[in-house]
Amino acid sequence: MAVAEKRARAESGETKGRGGSRLFEPFRALGYIASGVAHSIQYRGQSAFVTTAIGRSFHVYDAEKIRLLFVGPRLDADVSSVLSIGDETFVSAGGQVVVCRRGKRVAELEPVGRGEIGGLMQFGDFVIGISEDNAVVVWERSTRDVFTEIEFESESFRVTAVVHPSTYVNKIVVGSAQGTMQVWNVQSRRCLYEFKSFGCGIACMVQAPAIDVLALGLLDGRVLLHNVKLDRPVMQLAQEGRVTAIAFRTDDVPMMATSSAEGDVALWDLDNRRLAHVMQGAHDGAVAALDFMMGQPLLLTSSADNSIKEWLFDGLDGVPRLLRQRSGHFGPPQMVRYHGDDGRTILSAGRDRALRLFSVFRDEQNAELSQGSLERESRRRGVSVADLRLPPIAHFASNAAMSRDWDDVLTCHQGSRNAHTWSVERRAMGKYTVESPDQSIVRATAISACGHFGLLGLASGAIEMVNMQSGLSRRTFAGHAKAVTGIQTDACNLRVYSSSLDGTLRAWDFATGAQAGCVELPSTPSRMAMHVEGGLLACVCDDATVRVVDAESLRVVRTFAGHRNRITDLAFSNDGRWIVTGSLDSTIRTWDLPTGHMVDWFRVESVPVSVAFSPVGDFLATAHMDSVGIFLWASRAQFADVSLRQISPDSVGDGGAALVALPTSAGLADDEAEGGGADADADADSSMYLVPEQLTANMVTLSSQPKSKWQTLLSLATIKRRNMPEKAPRAPEQAPFFLPTVSGVEHKFDLGGAAGAADSAAGGSGPESKIVSVSTESALARVLGRARETMAYAPVFDYLKELNPSAVDAEIRSLPVDDGLAALGTFIAAITAQLQSKRDFELAQAYLQVFLGAFADIITANAAELEPRLSALRAECKAQWTVVDGLIRYSTCMVEFMRSAR
Repeated sequence: MAVAEKRARAESGETKGRGGSRLFEPFRALGYIASGVAHSIQYRGQSAFVTTAIGRSFHVYDAEKIRLLFVGPRLDADVSSVLSIGDETFVSAGGQVVVCRRGKRVAELEPVGRGEIGGLMQFGDFVIGISEDNAVVVWERSTRDVFTEIEFESESFRVTAVVHPSTYVNKIVVGSAQGTMQVWNVQSRRCLYEFKSFGCGIACMVQAPAIDVLALGLLDGRVLLHNVKLDRPVMQLAQEGRVTAIAFRTDDVPMMATSSAEGDVALWDLDNRRLAHVMQGAHDGAVAALDFMMGQPLLLTSSADNSIKEWLFDGLDGVPRLLRQRSGHFGPPQMVRYHGDDGRTILSAGRDRALRLFSVFRDEQNAELSQGSLERESRRRGVSVADLRLPPIAHFASNAAMSRDWDDVLTCHQGSRNAHTWSVERRAMGKYTVESPDQSIVRATAISACGHFGLLGLASGAIEMVNMQSGLSRRTFAGHAKAVTGIQTDACNLRVYSSSLDGTLRAWDFATGAQAGCVELPSTPSRMAMHVEGGLLACVCDDATVRVVDAESLRVVRTFAGHRNRITDLAFSNDGRWIVTGSLDSTIRTWDLPTGHMVDWFRVESVPVSVAFSPVGDFLATAHMDSVGIFLWASRAQFADVSLRQISPDSVGDGGAALVALPTSAGLADDEAEGGGADADADADSSMYLVPEQLTANMVTLSSQPKSKWQTLLSLATIKRRNMPEKAPRAPEQAPFFLPTVSGVEHKFDLGGAAGAADSAAGGSGPESKIVSVSTESALARVLGRARETMAYAPVFDYLKELNPSAVDAEIRSLPVDDGLAALGTFIAAITAQLQSKRDFELAQAYLQVFLGAFADIITANAAELEPRLSALRAECKAQWTVVDGLIRYSTCMVEFMRSAR
């Protein structure tokens, strides 16, 4: 969009209301890997690709390294099924099947209006899906049109699974929740055969390696291998829990794998018809799908616990080992913080009892900090892995100052009397478990700026200092009457600050443990943050207010109130100018410390439970109540000038703005490419203050052209004289040995000149000369002619602004004088109109000086004819030079006054 158009929209007020944030732009989401929707595998030569559903989008991974390749677009509803065929990915969401290629939306299948579509499956050149209203819909891949629809009675036959038996042309087998199966001919839409009920609903069906044999997974845990040609059972097995997926090995090993809703995977020896091994706790949630890689001893599983895992069968006992995995939180994160000073790493603690490390830029570096060999211990004790995990983390602190020497993370856990150390460098739990000296629950943690000491806030009101290197207790700070809610330290290890449920904020001497100060807050503080460089403490109080305390004087210097519900978290910006808060009212607000006002706010879809500002100021990280991901918001102030103004908290109602969608895994660039570019540009315009070209009509305004442009124009003759060569160029004494060339950009030989010289030497006549008619009227003269007809002189200056000083001088001196002085009179009128508009003052004066220097004698000889226009020009010049002369005189007086004052 041109700057002129933006200015016009800004001046006319035709800007679009954002209803969002002026400071933060959705960037991307971290930590989304898989969901409860079955994945799809596509083979391209020797490579395999895995497609997983992620909320309203999907991911495409390289199966060899589980490396993220593509991210799908954001759809209107949650994805219910995915299918990969060739270069295309079919995604079902909200009753619509979207076709994507390399993560970009390219087409849609013909809608059928039957509700949600699930169970997408390839059937030759067709795509089959199961609709919500109990019908099987078949589309043609090439035309995207519906080929046929097969409807069923819901009471007698509720469709749950569809499979295409190998070598059965135009036929599919449909399974039902009633436990029966039917064979249908898709071409003729006829039911060819119906099987007897198996006594329990069918959950899944797959083709076995043997022809005519299907594997059926039932809701009661039975696995049936059934010959559909003879309608005879081949084998019956049973596992604990509902069967969610079935897969067969394809590397000449007779093995079948089945999964359950409890996250277990059972391995079956088909030769001996027995259970070979149970992978208990393979996933922490229901296994959505599992597949053996083609011709490899490799099992790939995906689960609702937000993970993809690959298991390798390389042992003689047939028990697989975990080869590689990609996982994220399967419970919503409760606390997120940046680790280190480079803003590249985020630590998060979630309800899934895990402490995870996320890289802002490289997803391959994401990892869960290990809690030990839990799987081996679970097998030894006979308990589940979940029972061996530590309780959910209530609070943690990190400091990367001594990461290479000893542990750098300190955590406390819900209802636990112990605190644990962790090492980000080793991606594992640390050496020490620190017990509470008075057996009270640990409520808060902190690590000193040097990284040597950790501090524990206890429910009894005491604060315990421990050495991070040895894990031994060093000092106790006693004084609070109730549980400690927050601990902070300064940059020089001089003071320790703590907040408590007793309503006080206290300062302690770091070396002696004595109390150095205390301030009583009007409301109970529940959380505390500190900007170390600025010496400011921010306390979240139970009255939904943030109170900022000066760390030196312990006085409340700012109070920010406006949230409609409890504040869940807060964070200082890297420069200490802003405080960002999240609240149960689903808003994220930014408060300006110097002015004491709220300067930005926006409402999100899910309640924010934690916020963290990057140490370098580029991103804001948030965690939300119903989401397992971490969301990054780009700070506009880091990359552009942002105009902020005071926002009254009273003007922010419960429905004061539209919900801002959370960032997606696709990132900001892909979201803009989806077609929101114009709206994004309009939104950006609304938050940008555009300075008008002229503040008032009575003010003399300079142009935005470089000063050197008009200064060079006035000194052009001097510059030309200075650049003249001292000696005239001389011809070479001897002709060059190479062929002559034609002047120009491209290198060409002058063969015609050589031929003409030869003809002349032979006595022949050269080619006939042709007289070309060239118009001598300059471009400026044509522009003046149009301006004379329309009486609009703005195009004259617009044209001159585009030229360089030499071209402007040539155009003005080339004005014709044999047209009855029409061009000269029009140019004088154009200069007069520009001076009357009081715009581009210095350019108008420069152009006028060049014009008078070139045509002064002609204007003097024809003064009577040009008198009306000359008188108007004189009056305008006199009026404006009076204003400018007054400004010059005022500036001169101010300079002399300042000199005398010195």
